Amino acid sequence: MRESQLREIYDRTQGHCHFCGDPVVFERRGWGPNLDGYWEIDHLIQRGKGGSKAAHNCLAACTRCNRLRWHRTGDAVRELLLLGLIARDEIAKRSATGRELLKLRERRLAKNAARRVGRASNTAMQRVGSAGR
Repeated sequence: MRESQLREIYDRTQGHCHFCGDPVVFERRGWGPNLDGYWEIDHLIQRGKGGSKAAHNCLAACTRCNRLRWHRTGDAVRELLLLGLIARDEIAKRSATGRELLKLRERRLAKNAARRVGRASNTAMQRVGSAGR
């Protein structure tokens, strides 16, 4: 995608994630060390559902929100938000369910981090392997 198209997508949300409203930085497109200010292109009508790659079908979304939405439908995102509100309340009450949710959250974050490390080392190994050919 050309820089002018990226700028059009970015400017459409005035440099903010269209999901959460957090600011994003034009030069920080993609993935970064802590994701602060990083953004990706979100397709309003997902490509897998016939949506276009054209700029008119795209908005800026912070990398965190875009990865959480992924391929989910509007109904699925609303269900996640509702369950998130319930989970937040249980955690605030320090209920048994809330404590278990915190444990599950930590396990999920650790699994995600391990997967990213594994993906990075696999990519590095592939580069080394292809360099020797």
